[in-house]
Amino acid sequence: MKHSCKVNPKGQITLPSEIRKVLKIKDNDILLARIIGEGSILLEESSNKVNKDRVALISILDETFDTFKKREETS
Repeated sequence: MKHSCKVNPKGQITLPSEIRKVLKIKDNDILLARIIGEGSILLEESSNKVNKDRVALISILDETFDTFKKREETS
């Protein structure tokens, strides 16, 4: 299915809401654009989401290890 996207004077495009819903693209998500042939681009999810998830995971693990360390110290 094809959808039209208008380019504004700043070179920005708006993805149609149907595409955003299907691909679960939210506000402030970062997509990478890559040229894949003459006249075609490919949009890919950025690894920033992975990096944000990694930071959150490390934070949770740090809290968990701190809790275990405190339990060991009081035992």
